Amino acid sequence: MEQLGARLLRVLWRLLQQHYPEIDCAELGRRCNLGEEWWQNQSSNKLVNTLVLLNALRSHDAPAIALELGDLAELSDLGLLGYAMLTAANCEQATNISCHAFSEASFLVRVKLERAEQHGLIQFQLTDNALPIEQLILELCSVAAWRYVQAILPEGRSAVPDYVELSCSPPDHAARYSELLGCTVHFDSPRNTIALPIAWLSRPIPSGNEQALIACSHHVQQMFGDSYRSAGIVPQVKRLLMARPQDCRFKLENTAKLLRLSPRSLRRHLDQSGSSFRKICLDVRMELAREYLYNTRMSLKQIAYQLGYKHPSNFNRAFSDYYGNSPQAMRRANHAAFQQV
Repeated sequence: MEQLGARLLRVLWRLLQQHYPEIDCAELGRRCNLGEEWWQNQSSNKLVNTLVLLNALRSHDAPAIALELGDLAELSDLGLLGYAMLTAANCEQATNISCHAFSEASFLVRVKLERAEQHGLIQFQLTDNALPIEQLILELCSVAAWRYVQAILPEGRSAVPDYVELSCSPPDHAARYSELLGCTVHFDSPRNTIALPIAWLSRPIPSGNEQALIACSHHVQQMFGDSYRSAGIVPQVKRLLMARPQDCRFKLENTAKLLRLSPRSLRRHLDQSGSSFRKICLDVRMELAREYLYNTRMSLKQIAYQLGYKHPSNFNRAFSDYYGNSPQAMRRANHAAFQQV
């Protein structure tokens, strides 16, 4: 999730330039021992650097800066996981992926989704390391998490939680919480929770959010190379399966309609190209499966459902047949190779 830390630094710099011109960014970097051009820092700890800067800003010049940075969160920040959220089967699956993204990005907070009788509860649990900057973490994560959820709902930014509970005491800028989250925020609570209506969890992800999907799928297509960028019928089908999976549903008839072809014509064009729709679907699914295994901590069950398999055992079998190795074994081997590097 190094991409997330790098973007946060750049967005923080732009936020200061636009809304806090009185703050000397170079002097801020010197004060935090991060260098005068900290937004271009090549450090491997970009997320930590962001938190150091936010802590310094909150203490002196910009007490609500963590809330304001969270307000600028976008799904494309999450790269592959942002793509997974936009192509999930429903809001519950996408929100679970968002929770994984937060937990992967930082050693300071663990996020999970729980079902209550009337609400879906996004729960934030801070680790002991986060306690000295508890309020900063809660401000950044609560608003950013809600922006990610809004991105997968038809209402977008007009969607609001039923309520938010936070364990920290109300700061002087407490009114900003309600302004940005759009609901009542209860401070000094026993838990850290964003509550959304339980019915939202079963809602399908809308397929019309093309701008966000293109931003995230561009990241994915970059990883897969030229096979997605050339002009032939096979790359066209691959791009549709990647960019509009809810509409294609890995079905020939749906994909042909989007290409303005009859199913028979699409099948013939693919035959002439030496391929088949079934093979292309398998290639796309297996390429995505490998990326999820290597670059996220999504469970095998989550990956299977994400790729449209009704039973994880079917996914495991297809993966093993395709790569000659099980998903678990490939993930372990990749992790071991990464540790050696």
